[in-house]
Amino acid sequence: MAGTFKNVVVIGASGNVGKPTVDALLKAGFTVTALTRKTSSAKFPSEVKTHQIDDNYPSEQLLDAFKGQDAVVNLLPPIDINQHNTIADKAAEAGVKRFIPTEFGSDTAESKVVQLVPMFGGKAAITGYLKKKESSGMTWTAIVNGAFFDWGLQTGFLGFDLKSHTAQIYDAGDAKINMTTLSVVGQSVASVLQHPAETANRYVYVQSTVGTQNEILAALEKSTSEKWTINKISSADARKEGGEKLSKGDMSGILPSITGGIYSGEQKTNYDETHGTDNDLLGLKQTPLEELVDKVVKGQPV
Repeated sequence: MAGTFKNVVVIGASGNVGKPTVDALLKAGFTVTALTRKTSSAKFPSEVKTHQIDDNYPSEQLLDAFKGQDAVVNLLPPIDINQHNTIADKAAEAGVKRFIPTEFGSDTAESKVVQLVPMFGGKAAITGYLKKKESSGMTWTAIVNGAFFDWGLQTGFLGFDLKSHTAQIYDAGDAKINMTTLSVVGQSVASVLQHPAETANRYVYVQSTVGTQNEILAALEKSTSEKWTINKISSADARKEGGEKLSKGDMSGILPSITGGIYSGEQKTNYDETHGTDNDLLGLKQTPLEELVDKVVKGQPV
């Protein structure tokens, strides 16, 4: 059952995080509305309601979309901070009880994380603004899930090319990081809304597994029965390259900026060791790294 929350509107419901989030919310018994732009051609399961607004997310249309909703899950990219703040303002004005912002990833509550990957500052600013809205009666929950494991392996974002069997290893490859599958990320959203009191006005930490690049590589070599080609790279050089590209408006700098940060070992990328996870509270399972890697390699659901 959905507990004290019933109606949930999801912004960005057709994206990589949005799809498993919608699926998990429906499975948990929530009434789900996808807030979409009028120019969007996204399709959703028949159980999902849709509410279309103009592409620039006008304030009054947002207010109308949020009326009668218990929770808002905002999955828009953290680029236009003012837009995110306006969405939060209108959600609070409409009487929304819980707001889940576009956090999802590294722990931006840690200043070192934002220092190493400045582009994460947008996420921290959005959550910071939500803290100021607490007096309105609207609560918030920021979900930290580390790296998106299956998506990261499939796309090469984590440094592994499943087609060429090539690995890009940062530094010594021994920085331990938290990783979560997209399906578990979606489940975490639904479970947060099923545990409103325990998750109000705080960061929650979830993971499917934890490991290093060297451990991922060993699992990949075992699963593929092949020795992989290894290319070494400095995490500091990657961050420098990413920062220079982003300063010129080149979005290809996103990947080296993020991976150079999470694999540096300088930020608290393993929150399982620093302050634990909320997996038990939220009823989320953890899976051995080797098992997850093998399933991704074989194209099995994780």
